Amino acid sequence: MTDKLNKLLDDYANGVAEIFGDTLIGVYLTGSVVLDGFHEGKSDVDCTVLLRLPPGAHELEKLEKIHRKLAVRYRKIPIESQYITIDNIGREEAETELFYSFHDGKLALGTFNANPITWYTLKKYGKAVWGVSVEDLPVQTTIKDVTSYVRSNVRTYWTNWKRLAQVPFSLRRAYSLTDRAVEWCVCGITRMFYTCMEDDIASKDKALEYGIVRLPESTHKILKEALHIRNGKERKQYRSRFARRKGMIDYMGLLIKTIAELPVHVRAASSVAVE
Repeated sequence: MTDKLNKLLDDYANGVAEIFGDTLIGVYLTGSVVLDGFHEGKSDVDCTVLLRLPPGAHELEKLEKIHRKLAVRYRKIPIESQYITIDNIGREEAETELFYSFHDGKLALGTFNANPITWYTLKKYGKAVWGVSVEDLPVQTTIKDVTSYVRSNVRTYWTNWKRLAQVPFSLRRAYSLTDRAVEWCVCGITRMFYTCMEDDIASKDKALEYGIVRLPESTHKILKEALHIRNGKERKQYRSRFARRKGMIDYMGLLIKTIAELPVHVRAASSVAVE
C-alpha cells in the first residue's frame, strides 16, 4: 500500500474509533486493496466496520462529517464502508438486518455488499486496520457458498444486464458504449468465471489476465480492451465503440453460457471446454 493510502486508513480508523469507542470491534479492509488490484483514481477502498450496536443518529451525523472530510483530503481514493453489527456478519442479504453503508458519496440504510463474496474475502484476505484480528472473527462463509452465489448472480444480474444492453434505443444500450460499462461488464463476468473455475476470488486485473490464458483467442480482444481501460497495460483494441459494444455483449453471452454449463466442482474435472 502507498503512504497516501496508509495515511487515509489511519485517519479513517482513528476517526471511527473516536466516534464509536467501546462499541467498535474493528475496521477491516476487503476488496481490491487486499486482492492486489488497487488503482488510485479508479478503485474504491472497501471497508467493513464491525460494531456491537447499530449507530445512533448522533454517531451517523459524525460519520457523515468524517466521510466528507476524507473525500476532500483524499480526492482520488474514495472509501466505501459498511457499518454492520457482529451478529450480522456472514449472513446473506435476505437474512441480514438493514445496516448503514457509505456508498456513492451517501450514507444510506440497506444491505449493500452483504453477500458471500464480501464475507469470504474478509475471512481469507481481509486485513484489520484497527481492532480484533480477522482470524478471531466468526465468519463461517465457505467457498461453496461463494460459488453458489456467483452462479445465481450470473443467472440473474449478469443475464439481465446483457439483455438490457441489447434493447434498441435504451439507456442501458447507450451506456454500453462507455469505457466504464465495458470495464464493469468484462471485469465482472470474468471474475465470476475465475471463481467458478478456481474456487477462489480474484481482483479484476488478475481475472482479466486469467481469461486471456484460459479462454479462446476470439475473446482476447475485448479482454485486452478492458485491461487497457483499467490499467493501460494493453493498447486500445477497438476503433469503433459500436464494434466494442458488440464484442462485450458477445463475450458476456459466451461466459454466461459457459458458467451455466460448468460442473459444480470444476477443479475436480479433467478439462473444461469453452467454445
